[in-house]
Amino acid sequence: MAFTGPKKWLRLPRTNETDGEAALTDITRRYLATNAPVTPDDLGRWWGGLGPIPARKRIEALGEEVALVDVEGQPMYVLEGDLRELTRATTIRSVRLLPAFDQYVVAATKHAEELMPGAFASRVYRPQGWLSAVLLVNGRIDGVWKHERKGKRVVVTIEPFAQVTNAVRRDAEAEAERVAEFLGGELDLAWI
Repeated sequence: MAFTGPKKWLRLPRTNETDGEAALTDITRRYLATNAPVTPDDLGRWWGGLGPIPARKRIEALGEEVALVDVEGQPMYVLEGDLRELTRATTIRSVRLLPAFDQYVVAATKHAEELMPGAFASRVYRPQGWLSAVLLVNGRIDGVWKHERKGKRVVVTIEPFAQVTNAVRRDAEAEAERVAEFLGGELDLAWI
């Protein structure tokens, strides 16, 4: 596998190079905008091993743009501009089949134990950095899934970590149907 810079691959027009410190601050801002509320440890793991003290400094470099909030007794950071919307957010019931390496799973990391029941992190966050496709129920990682093409069929196998309700099963089956349709095949669904 060969890697290349986005400018070459996308043939982007020449622009002035961004100041390194400004770029790091912008990355932190964008991470918070996408994943908040977060701890410095969350940012550090996402950044690829940035320690908690440097991660906290990255967050605090945003100054008044960032707010410290309490999430079930845990101090976490959000962008000040997002705070009002976050405090008004309501719980939405949803069931999704997220693909492997989905940003939600990448950002959560295997340390986000509150996002999955029991000791299932190794089923999602596998060796050599592989991330499984997941069954997401109301924001929680409640299982894994995979698909395989077999002729005109798309075989989707869903493996929940615990027993699921009929409503979750129905919604997951609808998601699997969309996967098969997207891939141009006929759904063959299996639950393990």
